[in-house]
Amino acid sequence: MTISILRSVRRFLSCAAAVTPLLAAMPLTATSAIAADMTVKAPVVAPVPLWNGFYIGVHGGYGVGSSRLVDSSFVFAQDRFTMDTRGAIAGAQVGGNWQFDNLVVGAELDLSWASIRGSRPSDPADITSGLAVAYHALATGTGRIGYAFDGLLTYAKGGVAWANVDYQTFTGTAFPSDFNHQRTGLTGGVGLEYALTNNFSARLEYDYLYFGPAAIALFTKFGAQNVDHELHLVKLGVNYRFNGDAIVARY
Repeated sequence: MTISILRSVRRFLSCAAAVTPLLAAMPLTATSAIAADMTVKAPVVAPVPLWNGFYIGVHGGYGVGSSRLVDSSFVFAQDRFTMDTRGAIAGAQVGGNWQFDNLVVGAELDLSWASIRGSRPSDPADITSGLAVAYHALATGTGRIGYAFDGLLTYAKGGVAWANVDYQTFTGTAFPSDFNHQRTGLTGGVGLEYALTNNFSARLEYDYLYFGPAAIALFTKFGAQNVDHELHLVKLGVNYRFNGDAIVARY
């Protein structure tokens, strides 16, 4: 039995000695190709469109406008007048964009603290003097459509607007009267937004807000007066987009 085992070992060694030169003589390219076929192909990644994704941001700016009072009963010698208003705003916005090639559509909600005011000096000879108006807060909900030139986005927007407005009559007297009212109206605007990085962008925007006539009894004994408001706002803002660095894998 021992002799048989020794013969088997000798045959194995002889075969191994014969195969080894053949393996050594194989071209390097052939072995490399075999190894390459055994590896898993890595995915090719491509960035999502730059303006895709949800975002949050902050803004500041300035507003000018007017508040118009119309006395439909013609009790006043001057049946209508306009008060100019102006002041600063600051706030925040949240929204989302969906980009299709160069077309970008989206929606946005913004809320602003406001210090926009106007007044008429008190004059004992004029019942409509001693009147002041102040905006304390503004909000808009809008849809947006724009066109992207790579890192530059131009857009237009439109939707609804809301304002918290205070009126004060008989200012400068011992007994002023305060009237706070909430107004709902319409807004439209245009803007430019520039991508600073994949996630951060800066923008410049103009908005027009209009709040149609509403009956308010500012001078109670004379009945209600119709009051409307309009505002022109210029805003500078910065946004952070959450999906700016997202990638899509392609195999």
